[in-house]
Amino acid sequence: MSDIIVLEDDLLIGKGSGRACYINPNDDTKVIKVIYSKEGENNSQNEIDYKYINYLKKLNKNLSHIALCYEYVNTNLGDGLIFDRVLNYDKTPVKSFRYFIAKKLINLDTQKKLLDELNRYLKKEGILFIDNSSTNILCQEVEKGKYKLVIIDGLGAKRVGFKFWLYLNSKLYIKYKIIKQWRKFIRSYNNDLKRTELNKNPITRF
Repeated sequence: MSDIIVLEDDLLIGKGSGRACYINPNDDTKVIKVIYSKEGENNSQNEIDYKYINYLKKLNKNLSHIALCYEYVNTNLGDGLIFDRVLNYDKTPVKSFRYFIAKKLINLDTQKKLLDELNRYLKKEGILFIDNSSTNILCQEVEKGKYKLVIIDGLGAKRVGFKFWLYLNSKLYIKYKIIKQWRKFIRSYNNDLKRTELNKNPITRF
């Protein structure tokens, strides 16, 4: 890390429970994630992403459904981690999969096909999507009317510890965890579908 990168409010594109995401002012094809909450499990998410994604790179995994991270940089808000910025084919901002569900922007058949594709991908590559909220998945339009799901957060583990070590070292545990977390994700997805169909308790967090 060398020169300080200044992250202004107009570069902010999103905030999670522990990190804020800014467009990189030096390269608008990248974003920088910085920790803003120093409490709880979210203050190690940059560390987890850096270790886990580099672990996947070393194994030569297919990373086509993941927003990749690169190096740490020094910012006015503290240490930041650079990631790919996911954009649509026409360079417009990408919305979350949950936004597409709530706004009914793609039909159920298309949703199911995208989810089946993502599920097969995670199982084949042995990739752990732990914090598996549909807000952590973007629905990228790769060409007119054609979409792909891209995971931007929630990979690897929720915290550094023994389970994270297992996720990196036990193929059997990895397989079990992928199946378990996907079932959990589908339950949440089905609940969102019901809320959208009934038009009650509308979805507001995207």
